[in-house]
Amino acid sequence: MNKELYELSYALKKDLQRKIFVIILFLLGIFLSINLILAYLVFPLRQVSTSMQPDINRSSCILFTPLDKNISRGDVVLLSERNPDLKKSKLVNNLNKLVSFFTARQVSLLNLQSRMGNECQIRRVIGIPGDELYMRDYVMYIKPKGEKYFLTEFELVKKPYNTEINAAPALWDMTVGVSGTFDTITLKDNEYFVLGDSRNSAVDSRLWGPVSSKNVKASAILQYFPLNKFKFF
Repeated sequence: MNKELYELSYALKKDLQRKIFVIILFLLGIFLSINLILAYLVFPLRQVSTSMQPDINRSSCILFTPLDKNISRGDVVLLSERNPDLKKSKLVNNLNKLVSFFTARQVSLLNLQSRMGNECQIRRVIGIPGDELYMRDYVMYIKPKGEKYFLTEFELVKKPYNTEINAAPALWDMTVGVSGTFDTITLKDNEYFVLGDSRNSAVDSRLWGPVSSKNVKASAILQYFPLNKFKFF
């Protein structure tokens, strides 16, 4: 009888160990799958500033993909961190991806938002390689490569978007902050001019200068929160 109990106990113990092993493998599979999805397919991001108002408000949630390498005029893109020294260890980054995935980027283990200009930035592509462009009163005028005339940014994009341009207060020093007017520049090969839709306050190519394609981390697919602003880009 004792031998039968021992064999039964041993069988139950082995069965329990097998189940625990399967559960661990299952959880590891989920973790690896999530990391592969976040790294190579699609990931959510929560807008933390007002730089892309009015179309993308603060706290809006957007899905981005790093797969789309075809950067077009009018695209909303995610720019990589401008200071690579701020990047954390792979372990912290992976844990942050996991937490961010399940919270739609409402919670983050990384505290980069307070470092102005260093965190990843959401911006709109206005100028593409070969463009000649200038700005007057916060509106871009663009002459694409091979064309004879300048047109406004709104005449050249396929998908319309809105900008937020607030009148400056009386006696405001226009040399303070980001400029709303500058002379003609020409974009070189692989150079893109990006702007925030909130033209008075956004930090963008007016201060950074043009960005290269290697600085574009991902392209926006859709905005899924708030629900009344759901749309594809």
